[in-house]
Amino acid sequence: MSRFTQRLEQASTVTKSLVCVGLDPDPARMPVDSVYEFNQAIVDATAGIVCAYKPNLAFYEALGLPGLEDLHKTIAHIRDSTPGAIIIGDAKRGDIGPSAQAYAKALFQVWGFDAVTINAWGGEDTVTPFLEDETKGVFVWCRGSNPGSADFQDVRITTDDGPMALYRNMALACQQWDTKGNLGLVVGATVPEQLKEIRAVCPNMPFLIPGVGAQGGDLEAAVRLGSDSRGRAALINSSRGIIYASSGRDFAQAAAREAEKLRTSINQVLEADGKVWPSN
Repeated sequence: MSRFTQRLEQASTVTKSLVCVGLDPDPARMPVDSVYEFNQAIVDATAGIVCAYKPNLAFYEALGLPGLEDLHKTIAHIRDSTPGAIIIGDAKRGDIGPSAQAYAKALFQVWGFDAVTINAWGGEDTVTPFLEDETKGVFVWCRGSNPGSADFQDVRITTDDGPMALYRNMALACQQWDTKGNLGLVVGATVPEQLKEIRAVCPNMPFLIPGVGAQGGDLEAAVRLGSDSRGRAALINSSRGIIYASSGRDFAQAAAREAEKLRTSINQVLEADGKVWPSN
């Protein structure tokens, strides 16, 4: 294990949870005016229930400098209140050379994320600048949860290993590039057959699995097909389904209830398969 995957395993074990909460603030849906206060309340209510938080940078960038300030304060609050949690910067950056190196520096050193999402359309040159520090994780967008992902990611291509879907070729390439053990994949819960196929060829890599909750992905399939042989190495992400569980002043309590409900449902699947968490 790399130091990143060790931290991920520890975060999951301590909380007995594979749940990742996406912090995607939308002022039109928030019952409070401050993005930071909204995030702070969500984090405080779900600490100990979830193992990771995933701010999507687009929502903060769309709010200009105040949004970026709220992101900075949110990261600092997570560090202070639940230091064992993994913080994933959902940026989906994708570039090469000095640009990729600058993106990696910004996300890891300036913002201080534990892991990031990237788009590997530019090939290995897009990925390697993010992998230098084995304490930091990288999740490559491999097979999306949205229907339009099939437009390109499901295209059949010819390779030295024979014809295969582009997402499979992406997964195999990432496995080769993963020399430090800190590279993972983003694979949607809405595509269980693809999830099963990718896990089969990448048995040990960590998966970030969006698409449950508001997108309607099959949770049981996501847990069984997306986790590794021990029922670990997976982050089941829910954003809107948790943070907007209530539009009232009880939004934080409602988020905690939904997060606990998701954790319980995931653990029921794991327990049914004999993959229980170790006792304290």
